[in-house]
Amino acid sequence: MIKRIAYMAALAVLLTGCFEKKEEKQPTAAPQQLLTVSGVTVQTQDVDLSFEYTGKAQGSKETEVRARVGGILLKRNYTEGSAVQAGQVLFEIDPEPYKIAMDKAKAQLDQQQADLKAAEKQYERVKTLGEKGFSSSKAQDDAEARVLSTRASINVAKAAYEDAKLNYKYTKVTAPISGITSMEVHSEGSLISTAGENSLLTTITQFDPIYAVFSMSDNELFKLVDMVKKGYVRNPRGTDEVRAKIELTEGSVYEKEGIINFINPMVDKDTGTLKLRAVFENPKQQIIPGQFLRVSLEGLTRQNAIVLPKTAVMQGANGSFVYVVGADGKVAARPVVTGYTTKQGDWIIDEGLQAGETVVLDNFVKIKPGMPVNVKLQETAQSDQPVQSAEATEE
Repeated sequence: MIKRIAYMAALAVLLTGCFEKKEEKQPTAAPQQLLTVSGVTVQTQDVDLSFEYTGKAQGSKETEVRARVGGILLKRNYTEGSAVQAGQVLFEIDPEPYKIAMDKAKAQLDQQQADLKAAEKQYERVKTLGEKGFSSSKAQDDAEARVLSTRASINVAKAAYEDAKLNYKYTKVTAPISGITSMEVHSEGSLISTAGENSLLTTITQFDPIYAVFSMSDNELFKLVDMVKKGYVRNPRGTDEVRAKIELTEGSVYEKEGIINFINPMVDKDTGTLKLRAVFENPKQQIIPGQFLRVSLEGLTRQNAIVLPKTAVMQGANGSFVYVVGADGKVAARPVVTGYTTKQGDWIIDEGLQAGETVVLDNFVKIKPGMPVNVKLQETAQSDQPVQSAEATEE
């Protein structure tokens, strides 16, 4: 009996040890691992806007020099392609026929003036005789009418003389503006007329200042105007002046800065664009009319802008959205409105985000709204750092 009791006790101890070992071997549930995502805490900053377009150089003044009287072209007094000054005599047309016409008109005027003196004296005599009763009223009326008629003839003769003088003056063709001349149209000895293209002698183009003409879509312009009204965009100079820069075809940037001095109020119905014009100083004639240019508009700043990498902005059925991480560490989808993009390719967010919010930058395939995540924050550009430049690129 004693042996049996000892055996049972030993068996109980052995079984207890086995159960304890089994319990020790049972694995415990591991804590849930949170997905780690990269994120950025967005901050507001001012971003310089830059709108780039393809343009074409145009002379600030382009004037056709035409003959105002016909005749033989006797002389050209300038070198083709050279600079000329306003008022400089460029061409001489045979003046002799016009000199003769002027002299003839002057002689006719002198004759009319002499006739007027004779008519006035005759009228005075007839009037005196009439007062003494030796001349009829009709004779007096006829003498007075002769005076008035001669005075009218003098006015006609004066006009003819002035016209003849003007034609004689026009035989010397002068430059209406200062600028650079084109290739000659007619050589010396040619018969020039005042009709059609035969009257064209040369063209003068003013290079300084020079214009850069380009087009902007109406939607883009109206959007910019709307952003100005909302206070998103302003001119740091506090004026309505919009600055412009030119990139030449070889890639260099023109040293002079221009300003926009004209916006066409009418939209081109065929292209849906508006013409704009920037004016630049061009003292060294580095820019030539007809030259293709890359024009960038500057001087506007997007205030309090939130900038995000393009990879952080996704497209859904209802438009653009980003993933934000709330204070509870969970992901939520947030609709946003994008605006322009920076030259670095980042989006400027117009609506949908506030400074201080955290936006997810990667792992979009693995995350979904409501999921808790671990955020690894990246460095962000602060508002006191140099501003970026932005292109006129829309979503």
